[in-house]
Amino acid sequence: MNRVFKYIISFLLMGYIFIYYGSEINLIIRKVDIVYLPVIILLSVVQYLLSAWRWYFIAYNTDTRIIYKDAVKYYYISGFLNNILPTGIMGDIYRITNIKVNNQKTTNFLKSLQSVIFERLSGQITLVVTFVISLGIFFITNEKYEAFGYVLSLIIISLLVIKFFFNSNQENKYIINFKQIFSGRVFYKHFFLSLIIVLTYITTYIICAFSLNLNIDIISFFVFAPIILFSMTLPISIGGWGIRETTALVISFLLGLSVSSSVTVAIVYGLTNLVCSLPGVYFLMSR
Repeated sequence: MNRVFKYIISFLLMGYIFIYYGSEINLIIRKVDIVYLPVIILLSVVQYLLSAWRWYFIAYNTDTRIIYKDAVKYYYISGFLNNILPTGIMGDIYRITNIKVNNQKTTNFLKSLQSVIFERLSGQITLVVTFVISLGIFFITNEKYEAFGYVLSLIIISLLVIKFFFNSNQENKYIINFKQIFSGRVFYKHFFLSLIIVLTYITTYIICAFSLNLNIDIISFFVFAPIILFSMTLPISIGGWGIRETTALVISFLLGLSVSSSVTVAIVYGLTNLVCSLPGVYFLMSR
């Protein structure tokens, strides 16, 4: 029933968008320049390889050793399943239940679950940090100094709360593992990886706009692309369809684009995201 509900949400949202903006979207999407597709595919390969390495690195630092080649294979499968199944987390469940840890013939569910959660969390934290920094730059360049002050205050308060948490004593082994992964040199290493991955996602989104011959404000896209990317992770649709386009519709005026143009960029991004995950079909069938 829950799965049916998510299908209904995706179809209703996409139906609303195409009913009101379908003709304009059709005209814009015909202008797609496929010369950009090889660049997007190349970026996606970098994304998957680095994401798999991040998972491998985090697992290794929580005493959960996995094989890097397996990490790449299961990450592609995960990406494909997340694009076609409800919730956007079915692919992650697949890699949790199938990845072999510590050279064992069977999977260790708790260790796999911990490594996948930490790996996904690393990406989300970096996405938030990228958004906040981009928002601060956006406010400064547009001389909105009072708004920048609010952003700076939020950063300071967040850092104080984080420092308080990491200085507190905890005996739970999972919280101890969390502190180990998200502090010190270990954190900086996978944060740098996640930063590169996030930048490739945002760059891909910008390239999708370029492929439609749209004039865009790069800084604005660095602010609002993270919001659209985050909306795709909400477990209330199929592969982010409907939610992503609705988010693009809401913030279209902030991007300086028409509603139809903003939604079309989101649709093109969704399609390229699906195409780039297709190697997951091969890895899935080969199993």
